[in-house]
Amino acid sequence: MRIAVTALEERLGGDEALVTVGVSNGEHSEERKLAVAANMLFEIGRIGPGSLPFELSEEQFDQLEYDSRLWSAVKKALDLLSYGDCSKRRLSEKLVQRGFARELAEDAADYAERLGYIDEREQLSRAVDSLAAKGYGRSRIKQELVKKGISREVISDGLDALLDGIDFDGSLTRLLEKKADLSRLDSSPEGLKYRESLIAAMFRYGYSPSDVKRKLREMM
Repeated sequence: MRIAVTALEERLGGDEALVTVGVSNGEHSEERKLAVAANMLFEIGRIGPGSLPFELSEEQFDQLEYDSRLWSAVKKALDLLSYGDCSKRRLSEKLVQRGFARELAEDAADYAERLGYIDEREQLSRAVDSLAAKGYGRSRIKQELVKKGISREVISDGLDALLDGIDFDGSLTRLLEKKADLSRLDSSPEGLKYRESLIAAMFRYGYSPSDVKRKLREMM
């Protein structure tokens, strides 16, 4: 079987190459057109206008076909990222939802990260700032970061330092000032029930019952 690149066409300002490949087994021949990123093509071989026709091994052709599918997924990934930040995990999930195979979607997300379109450490910093501004405590912030799909490795490496810079005590005070009616906090059954409901509400915000009880005593 003879496989050869017979023509190249630059696209997207040189970032993409449309590759024409001729495949022949002596009795039957066909022509395939595959779009890949220019750097993907260079990784396969020194393929350029001056080297045509460029003979490909079956392994190189298989790689070229996969790169074409991968480049299609990468372009969709970059389109999705144009609408806002996205972790690698969340991006790969979105690609799967749009019909790409999971392995291909994960490779596309990795590729987008290598291109510099995904920086989960920067996303972590911005997300922590945003969540803290909502008044969330430590545990709720951690939960929300996992939901956003930021990798556990990135969270483990960078979260503690970011949390250490947040005044959670002040955040809890402001939250209670906004949410609580201190006049209802007395020793009556209704007052005790209201206290428990406040503690439960603050727990959902990410604050421990002991911290909430302490803060309520300080504010009374």
